[in-house]
Amino acid sequence: MHLTPTRLQRWLPGIALVCTLAVPAQAQTTAGRISGQIRDASGRTLPGATVLVSPQGSPAGTSPRAATADANGLFELTGVAPGSYTVTTSFLGYRSATQTVTVSDTQAAVVDARLSEDALLMNDVVVTGTFNPQTKLESSVSITTLDSRQIQNRVSRGTADLLMAVPGFRVNSDGGEAANSVSARGLPVNAESGFGFIQLLEDGLPILETGSLTFAKTDIHFRVDETIDRLEVVRGGSASIFANNAPGGVVNFLSKTGSGTKIGGLVRLTGGDQGFYSDRTGAAQLGGLQRIDANLGGPIAGTPFKFNVGGFYRYDVGVKYAGFPANVGGGVKGNVTYSLPDNRGYVRLYGKYLNDRVAYYTSVPYQNLNRPEQIPGGPDLRRGTMYSEHQRYQKLPNPFNNGEGTLERDLANGQHTRYKAVSLEVVVDLGHGFTLTDNARLLDANLSTDGIYDLRPPLAGAALGGSFLAGYRPLGATGYQFSYADDPTNTPIDITTLNGNGLVNIAGIFPDDKPATNAINRLQLSKTVGSHQLTGGIYASRYNIKERLSYNTIVQEVANRPRLLNLTLTTSPTSPFRGAPVRVTENGFLGYSFGTAGGILANTNNTTQVLSYFLGDEWAITDRLRADLGLRYETTHTKGTAAKSSVLQRPDARFSFLGATGSNGGRDGDYTTLFDNSYLANNGEVRTWDFRFETLNGSIGLNYKLDDKAAVYARYSNAGVVPTNDQFAFQANPDDPTGNTTARGQVQRVQQAEGGVKASTDRLGLGLTLFYSRNQNIPFTVQQANPGGGFTLRQDRGTVQSSGIETEITFQVVRGLTLRGIGTLQAPRIVEFQLQATATSAPFSIAGNRLEDTPDILLEGGADYQYKGFNAFASYRYFGERYANRRNTILLPGYGVLFGGVGYNFDGVLKGVQLRVQGSNLLDTKGFGDAAARNGETITQEISDSPLYLPNGAVNPSQYNLVRSILPRNITASVGYAF
Repeated sequence: MHLTPTRLQRWLPGIALVCTLAVPAQAQTTAGRISGQIRDASGRTLPGATVLVSPQGSPAGTSPRAATADANGLFELTGVAPGSYTVTTSFLGYRSATQTVTVSDTQAAVVDARLSEDALLMNDVVVTGTFNPQTKLESSVSITTLDSRQIQNRVSRGTADLLMAVPGFRVNSDGGEAANSVSARGLPVNAESGFGFIQLLEDGLPILETGSLTFAKTDIHFRVDETIDRLEVVRGGSASIFANNAPGGVVNFLSKTGSGTKIGGLVRLTGGDQGFYSDRTGAAQLGGLQRIDANLGGPIAGTPFKFNVGGFYRYDVGVKYAGFPANVGGGVKGNVTYSLPDNRGYVRLYGKYLNDRVAYYTSVPYQNLNRPEQIPGGPDLRRGTMYSEHQRYQKLPNPFNNGEGTLERDLANGQHTRYKAVSLEVVVDLGHGFTLTDNARLLDANLSTDGIYDLRPPLAGAALGGSFLAGYRPLGATGYQFSYADDPTNTPIDITTLNGNGLVNIAGIFPDDKPATNAINRLQLSKTVGSHQLTGGIYASRYNIKERLSYNTIVQEVANRPRLLNLTLTTSPTSPFRGAPVRVTENGFLGYSFGTAGGILANTNNTTQVLSYFLGDEWAITDRLRADLGLRYETTHTKGTAAKSSVLQRPDARFSFLGATGSNGGRDGDYTTLFDNSYLANNGEVRTWDFRFETLNGSIGLNYKLDDKAAVYARYSNAGVVPTNDQFAFQANPDDPTGNTTARGQVQRVQQAEGGVKASTDRLGLGLTLFYSRNQNIPFTVQQANPGGGFTLRQDRGTVQSSGIETEITFQVVRGLTLRGIGTLQAPRIVEFQLQATATSAPFSIAGNRLEDTPDILLEGGADYQYKGFNAFASYRYFGERYANRRNTILLPGYGVLFGGVGYNFDGVLKGVQLRVQGSNLLDTKGFGDAAARNGETITQEISDSPLYLPNGAVNPSQYNLVRSILPRNITASVGYAF
C-alpha cells in the first residue's frame, strides 16, 4: 500500500532544514556532542582516522558509534546522550589511544587525541597468513607490514625493490622495475625463477597462480602506485597453508577501497633525472621521466556503496639509456563495495587493466672475476648496457613455420604485459557464529619478451674468427673479415683493435610470447565454537599457459650500446667455395633458431588444475596463550603438449662429398651461409604429458602474550612444492630416446621451524626471529656454456639447509624522530648436490658450499623525522659478499646503498599540496647483483681469452665474465595535491 503524502508532509523536510539553520550559533556548542581533532605526536593531522565512542558500562556486543576524521583531522558526533563515554581513536601506522569523556546537559565533550607512531604496525589487524583477522602481536607468524606512507618512503623502483623492507628476503631487483627475483630465508632462487617459493597476491588472491616462469616473473604483472593501501608479508610459517607452492612466504598488496565519509583523492606528477644520462640535450633532459599518478575514492552519496579508482601512466628513458625509451605504459584499477545491512558484511567488485613495457637489464661484460672492473672501451658498470638502438628492430625467419615468413620484434617492447582481471570478494556474517568468505578472480595475461640476454663471457674477436677459419681451412678458407652489420658498404674493421679491447660478445635474442589465462576461487567458512575459531575451505585454480620461444645468437662488439658484427670467411678460387665468401653471420646473427647443443624452440600449451582443501583451528587456550593448527591437502593435475623440433636437413649438392649431414645447408639450403645451417624448426610432431601430484602441508604455531606489549611465538611447518609449468614445457624425458615423453619431476619438501619475540611499547617496536629450514629434492638448473656458442640446460636435484636470525626494530628517539633497523644473518648451505662442470666431465660433490647469489648478511638502518608538514627520511642498505656460482669460485664483494628524501605537506591556503624529492643509490655505489646468470657453472678454456688460473693457482685477474650491476643513482621530484 502506498500512502500519498500531505502538503505538510512534503514541506516538513524543508521546514526542518530552515529551523536547523536558524538555531543561534551558541546553541551549536551545547551538550549532546563529542568533537575533537586527531593528530600524530608531531602535531600533524591524521585525515581518515577512525573514532569509536561507547557508553561506559555498556553490555558486551553493543555496537559503538563511529566517526571518521576529515581532511583537517576533525570529527564530530551529535545527538549524544549525557553520560560517560570511552573514546578510542585509531589510524593505520599508529597506536590506538583511549580516553574517557563526559557529556553533560550544559557542556560538550572535546577530544584532543595524539597518536604515537607504531612503525612496525604491531597493533594493527592483519588479514594475511591467518584465517581470521588479528593483530600482529597476537599472531604466531613472522609478519612485516607497510602502510601507504611507509611504501612511499621506501623509494622503491618496483615491486621486488619494495620487498627489501622484509627481513629474511634476498631481493635481486637489478633488472629494473619488474621481472626480478626474491628468495626467502635462503631458499634457492636463481635469476630465472623469480618468486619461486613465494606467492605474490593482490587483495588476497594470486596475481598469477604460477610465479616461476622463465622470462615471466610474477611481478611483471603488478606495479606499485597510489591505489595501494598497505602491504602485508608473511615469511615462511603458515604461508603454505594459505597459498599453493608458497613455503617461503606470501606477499599481499591490499588496495584502497574508498573508506571515509567523504570523497577524497590525490593527483601526483613526478619527474626524474634520467634525461641527464641520455642523449637528450637542453630542456629535453627534464623529460627523462614523466609520470602521473591519481587516485579517487569515497562513498557514493545516498547509497550503501563506496568506490575507489586510480592508476598511473609514465614515460621513462631509463637509468641505463639504450637509445630508446626503457619504460612506457600504465594501468588503471578500481573497486566498488556494497555494504550489507546491519554490518553483516560486504560485496566488493574489482577491475584491473595494465598495459606496460619495461626494460629488463641484463649483464654486461667485465674483467677481474672477484673484483669486477670495467673493460677498457666496454660498457660502464653503472650505467652501461648491452642494449642499443643498433639492435632495436629485428626480422627473424619464423621457426614455427619451417623458417618461412618472419618474426618482427622491437627490443623497445622489453617485457610487455597486457594484464586484465576481474575479481569478486564476498564476506557475509551468517549469524550463530558462522562467517562465509568467497574470493574469485578471472584474469587474462599476455606477456611478450624481447631483450639481449647474456650467454657467455666475451672473447677476443680474433679468436672467434680464427676458430671458424681453422674449421673451414681444409675446405679452402683463407682468412676472415669483420664488419658492422648495419654498414651497407661492409667496410672491414680491424677486430684486434676494436674499441681498444678487441673483444666480441656472443649473446642471445630470445623472442618469447607467453599468453596465460587463470580462473581462481577461494571459498572459506568459519565458525566460532567457544574458544575455538574453526575454518575450512576449498581453493580451486585453473590456468592455461601457451608459449612460443625461439633462441637466436648474435655477435656484437664489447662497448656501451654496441653494434652488431658480421663475420665472413674469404676462400680460395680453387676451393669448393670457388672464391665465394662463407657468411658466418647475417645481420649480426650467428645462429637463427640455433640447433646446436642446448638449442631450444618452445611451442607449448599447458593447462593445470589445482584443487586444495584446507582446515584450520585458532584456539584461545587462555587469555594469553593462543594456538593455531592448519592443514592443506593439494591436488595438481597438469596436462599439455610441446611441439617437437629438429634441424632442417637441406643438403647443398655442391658439397655432397661431405655427406648428407655434413653438407646440410639448413633453412636456405646454402652451405656457405653458416648462420642457418643448424636451423631448428617445428617438425609437426608433439611431446605430451598428463601428470597428477598430491601434497599434504601442515603447520602448527603457538603465541604467548607476556603482557599487552610483548609476546613470544613458535612455529613448525612441512610443505610440498610441485613441479612447475616450465619443467614440463622444456624437459623431455632423458630416458626416452624418441623424445616423445616428458620428465615428470618430483615434489619438493620444505621443512621449517621458527621462534621469536614481538614487542610494542610507546617508543619501541621489535620483531626477532630465529629460523631453520631444510629443503629436499630441489631442482637446480645448470646452464653450461658450449664452445659452439650455445649452452646446455641440465637439471639435477639436491638438498639445501639454512638457519639464521632476522630482526626488525624501531625506536622513537624523540617526538617525531624514529630509527629503524632490519637485519638478516643466515647460513644457507648446500647439503647434497652433484655438479658436472662440463657435459663430458665426471660429476663431483659440492656439499658444504654456500648457496650462490645469497649473502650471509643483509642489513639496513634508517631514520624518519616528521615535524608538522615536514618529513625527512634516509636508509642505508648493506648486502654482504656472496658467491656467484655453486662451485664457490667467483666471490662478489659486498656493498652498501644509500636512499633518502624529503617532503613537505602544505597547510593554510595551499593545504593539500605535497612536494617530494627522493633519491635511490644516492652515493652512486657500484655493486653487483649476480654474475653469469645464464652461463651456468662453466667458464671453459675454449671461450676464454686467457686462462682462468695463473701458474701459481690464483685466479687470473684479467679473466672476463658477465655481471649484472645494481641500478645507478636516480633522483625524482614530485608535486601532488591531496583532497
